[in-house]
Amino acid sequence: MALKKLWIIILISTVVISCSKKYGGLIVDDPAVYNPATDHITIEKKEFRGVWIATVGNLDWPVTKGSAEAQKQELIALLDNCKSLNMNAVILQVRPTADAFYSSALEPWSVYLTGTQGVDPGYDPLAFAVEEAHKRNLELHAWLNPYRIGSTSVTLAANHVVNSHPAWMVVFNNVRYFNPGIPEVRTHLVNVVKDIVARYNIDAIHFDDYFYPSGAKSTTNPFAFDDRSAWESYAGGLDVHLWRSANVNTMVKVVSEAIRATNPKVFFGISPAGKRENSLELYADPLVWINSSWIDYLVPQIYWEFGHPTADYNGLANYWNDNARDVRMFIGIAAYKFKDPAYPAFGSLGEFGRQIDKVREKTNLYGEVFFRARYLENTELKNYLLQKFEYKSLSPLTKTKGVLNPDLPAISVNGKSINWSGITNLNKIAVYMLVKDPSLSNNFNAKLAAIASNQSFTGLSKKSYFVTSVNDDNVESARSNIVTLN
Repeated sequence: MALKKLWIIILISTVVISCSKKYGGLIVDDPAVYNPATDHITIEKKEFRGVWIATVGNLDWPVTKGSAEAQKQELIALLDNCKSLNMNAVILQVRPTADAFYSSALEPWSVYLTGTQGVDPGYDPLAFAVEEAHKRNLELHAWLNPYRIGSTSVTLAANHVVNSHPAWMVVFNNVRYFNPGIPEVRTHLVNVVKDIVARYNIDAIHFDDYFYPSGAKSTTNPFAFDDRSAWESYAGGLDVHLWRSANVNTMVKVVSEAIRATNPKVFFGISPAGKRENSLELYADPLVWINSSWIDYLVPQIYWEFGHPTADYNGLANYWNDNARDVRMFIGIAAYKFKDPAYPAFGSLGEFGRQIDKVREKTNLYGEVFFRARYLENTELKNYLLQKFEYKSLSPLTKTKGVLNPDLPAISVNGKSINWSGITNLNKIAVYMLVKDPSLSNNFNAKLAAIASNQSFTGLSKKSYFVTSVNDDNVESARSNIVTLN
């Protein structure tokens, strides 16, 4: 019995000594601690995590009309929620119905700010949104609808462009639209885009899935969308359906060229219908834009579940992965369907998990965008997404041509504080923590623990870290040396 007790004491002592053993000043024998002599590091794929903030109909924001201070606080709350979920981008609707959430000489103030189109809200919502989003390390993508003017029930402001150019407008099913076949309409849209890109520190211009209206593509009544006059003037004998498709493609091309000429650091993205066939019904072909390199990213809205009989999420995700080319491909996910009785497949949180996991497993899919912001306030859904987005991620959007890698940071340790220096024109620092991979021996995954703009980070004992510097084009430096905190 005494020998048995002695053996236990020796065994425990050996374990304690082993766990406190050092290698080059680092703790290495704890199985959850990185050992530079034997372990490998996996750098995980960057993941775009976006949220649409819809302003049309005051769906997400603003809730309060006519109060600048209330609107600011509402937007801050939305952005704080996105930050708490470790999102890295918001897609804010700034031109919902050919009116503006920003100061513009081209289009009137939006009706959704004050209740009356053309009334100054007392502040610049886009300028405020850009500043607040960037404070939280969120990209701000300015979301525009290219053609929609809005319901005929809305009184247009006196300075609205279609009051001086009524021929630019088509009314279809009691909704006003710009006529995409008129060259001056394209010129106006290009000028609107250039104005935003030139004056605001946005990260991207974003178009949604509305082009020609649903129902316009009719073989029995092709001019129910009444653009016959424009077709006769500008089509040059081309079939009306081919002409309309060409109008959309030309618009995307000239907008792309305008963005790149005005500020080449600003991205251009479009979120078409999740099925290409549905997008073609609106005379919009995402494959043309991808193959022509007119856009930087695409967000197909795959708002269906795994196993859907005509729009299976799995098959559509595979399709867009296989057709990504050199364009960053993200997937739109229907947060609005969570626990809606009309969509029983989305009653389970697991459906969302499977969809995110599918994106992560595909080589050419780089993230998700959730529709829309208010639905991410649901406590149950939010808590679940926090498990999927436990760590942060840098945006995978970057324009690397001609961009130099930022300076490699030199780091030092003071207790549990990691400090860095040696970086000129510091934009931000990415701090990665090495987390043991439970499925692979001798492998650690680099998890983004923090994005910092100051000069230090406080970490956890017995965890290993490295840092990179990140420039304003989302390009990372090489990683620093690895340190393990005692």
